Amino acid sequence: MKKFGLLGAVLLLFACMNEPEKGTMIIDVNIIDVTTGAIWEHKDVVIDSGKIKTISLHQEKPLAHELMVNGTGKFLMPGLAEMHAHIPPPSINSERIEDVLFLYLANGITTIRGMLGHPIHLVLRNKAENGEILSPRIFTSSPSLNGNSVTSTEQAISMVTTYKKDGYDFLKIHPGIKREVFDQIVITANEVGIPFAGHVPIDVGIWHALQSKFASIDHVDGFLEGLVPETANVKPMDNGFFGYAFTPMADLAKIDGLVNLAKENKVWIVPTQSLFERWFAPIPADELLQQPEMQYMPTATLVDWKERKEASIDPATGFTANQWKQFDVIRKQLIKKLQDRGHGMLLGSDAPQVFNVPGFSIHREIDGLQAAGLTPLEIIQSGTINPATFFEKVDVFGQVKEGLEADLILLNANPLDNIDHLQDLAGVFRQGLWVPKATINKRLAGIAAKNSKPSEIDSDQEERNVHQLQGTWQYYSEKGKKPAPVETFKRVKSIFNGYWNMTEMNTLTNKLGYYHGGHYSVEGNEYAETITFANESSDYLMEKMLRFQFEVIGDTLILTGLNNTFNEEWIRVH
Repeated sequence: MKKFGLLGAVLLLFACMNEPEKGTMIIDVNIIDVTTGAIWEHKDVVIDSGKIKTISLHQEKPLAHELMVNGTGKFLMPGLAEMHAHIPPPSINSERIEDVLFLYLANGITTIRGMLGHPIHLVLRNKAENGEILSPRIFTSSPSLNGNSVTSTEQAISMVTTYKKDGYDFLKIHPGIKREVFDQIVITANEVGIPFAGHVPIDVGIWHALQSKFASIDHVDGFLEGLVPETANVKPMDNGFFGYAFTPMADLAKIDGLVNLAKENKVWIVPTQSLFERWFAPIPADELLQQPEMQYMPTATLVDWKERKEASIDPATGFTANQWKQFDVIRKQLIKKLQDRGHGMLLGSDAPQVFNVPGFSIHREIDGLQAAGLTPLEIIQSGTINPATFFEKVDVFGQVKEGLEADLILLNANPLDNIDHLQDLAGVFRQGLWVPKATINKRLAGIAAKNSKPSEIDSDQEERNVHQLQGTWQYYSEKGKKPAPVETFKRVKSIFNGYWNMTEMNTLTNKLGYYHGGHYSVEGNEYAETITFANESSDYLMEKMLRFQFEVIGDTLILTGLNNTFNEEWIRVH
């Protein structure tokens, strides 16, 4: 019995000696120091409980861990942040929402800043933090503060206070807000302690916006308008797409003053340059539709994007390729100077947006920043340490450092040598969970396959109702009335597979007036439109849901407003 007991003890000791250590070890990897650009070669990194536990010099015979990831010849760096992301609204099913979140993660994005908040996004933020869904870390804005949602100082106080109490990370500023209302938003935001970011309302202007200490100004919004001399006597509302119409009047000597003001007031800039090189650019929509990432978007979305892009750059709107080139040159000058002498850059592309597919668009954005003159290190910093600094979370993420959360990307080559290597992923760590490239590819293939299938309809009747609505419609008149003898506008609405948009052209000036759209739903003979995008002329509709009773008689669509006064007849044109 003594011999048996001794033998058992020896076997137990042997088993314990071979039991792997808890956590994950990345073996013999090169670490990129994003603060300096230095490379720490041949390191072993241990991840445990979602955090970086130790970083040490590589050992020839490292201790076995539960998961061993080979980092030989590879490069480890913090995951990227998409600082102008959009999370789908609750009208989109939860599976699609999680697919969008995965598209970010699949491209090395481990943090997103949602720029059009909704209460459901607070729930998603918590689920992402608790590991209940596979998602980047989420920061979310409040619902939109715009010229329609907040029209008085009293509303400003109430809404800002409520959004702070609800737990949103910051306020989203949209166009249309009057200056006195904006100023009250700023006062109340400072009192309750919530930042504000986003667009620069026309009535506020870039100079006052910078002095008001936006946390970030996105799209370089308002800067081009700020370059127009007062002697030009322009009407602010005639600025066009982010100042495009004022391009010929821009005084580039005024750039330095704006840059200095941004630095003085510590205003970060999110360029979203890809938006202006893809949506608002003289590149054919059909060419963009051929890009491989488009397979991850629903067909209806691609149809919508094509229509929106073609409407935006239609010559009738005043768009010309030559003026766009000048516009693009000025934007790149602004971006370069704001990087060199401003407060700092944050990486953000605005996705999903017209031809900006979540995750993939950040690499299109990176191309635009490089074309503006930023170095690979500056671009990497804009997506790693700068966002961590912006959120005051440098002790949480943004570097490969002991004690920080293990939100990391493992690359097959050094992105400091070639920034395109950011796309050459071996895998992603999110809160220490290893997602290898093979798993990413499998999930992406599944998303692409779903988008190639038609949407499922719950019943034959519902299918008939949806089918009746789908198509392109031209406005005829108010319900029960004949159109005016002289038509001054042409209004066209497209309804297709869950998405809709409406364009109104002034037939006297041949200029684009209203343009907005979003998602729709059908329940029985009720039709509801949710507005998720709009141009300056119709931004007062943002985030509204308009409900109608509808009837289709032949090629005539009759809409009767249920929560609005829009009673209309439309004629099918396609």
